[in-house]
Amino acid sequence: MNIQQALQQASSSLSEVSPTAALDTQVLLSHVLHCNTAHLAAWPEKDLSKEQQTKYLNLIQQRIKGIPVAYLTQQREFWSLNFSVNDSTLIPRPDTETLVEYILSNFNDKENLTLLDLGTGTGAIAISIASERPSWEIVASDLSEDAIILAKQNSETHQTHRIAFLQSDWFSEVSRYDFDIIVSNPPYIAANDPHLRQGDVRFEPERALISGETGMDDIEHLCLHAKDYLKEGGSFIVEHGYNQQHLVAECFTNNGYIDIKQKQDLTGHVRMTTGKTLHTH
Repeated sequence: MNIQQALQQASSSLSEVSPTAALDTQVLLSHVLHCNTAHLAAWPEKDLSKEQQTKYLNLIQQRIKGIPVAYLTQQREFWSLNFSVNDSTLIPRPDTETLVEYILSNFNDKENLTLLDLGTGTGAIAISIASERPSWEIVASDLSEDAIILAKQNSETHQTHRIAFLQSDWFSEVSRYDFDIIVSNPPYIAANDPHLRQGDVRFEPERALISGETGMDDIEHLCLHAKDYLKEGGSFIVEHGYNQQHLVAECFTNNGYIDIKQKQDLTGHVRMTTGKTLHTH
């Protein structure tokens, strides 16, 4: 079996279950052959060894069951960096780059900022920012010990040595009260949301996805407490569901944040809300 045959065969078996069948087959074969997808297009006639065929077909079988490509390759690109991924965390999504982009472009005049990334998962937000702003002081926390181990490994890979990692249930272990920015991509899916039974999320950790009946429990908790950990005029920035913009804006208003702004993700949905604190400690 050569590269072209392997891709065609896998693509037709996957077309029923994955909307991105052709891309999935290329990413998985590149993973098996340790090459990039351009190599596959350049060498369609190249034969696969028995071992490569077996490994590839095994991955395709798992993908047919719905297991996310990122869990099969244990890799996902985010902000042009490659992140190790496993099933202890959410898979980083392009939508979340909106938060990174906003922070880098709105605070680009600041040499030394302090930033807290709550629920860091793979470390995608903290590490992407640290890679561009090495002088900033960044703390990244997560409730899951496995997530912290994974995030530290990713930080090591990208040599972002100034990030301090902390195992914490939101603010429970945070001992500083003077952050310039607190950012979070928390769980925000409602417990009965039908999307939980579709696509990749079926295999992702529920506690990283679900947040009560309306999906707002964690956001409300963060909104309430973040202001106590920010400097006066500090910014709280949160990712939320595409249909939660009004609930989140209301939550920010009720908690006394000012200068509230909302941003769209790449598909035009409002997925990020930010506000500033007014108080003094």
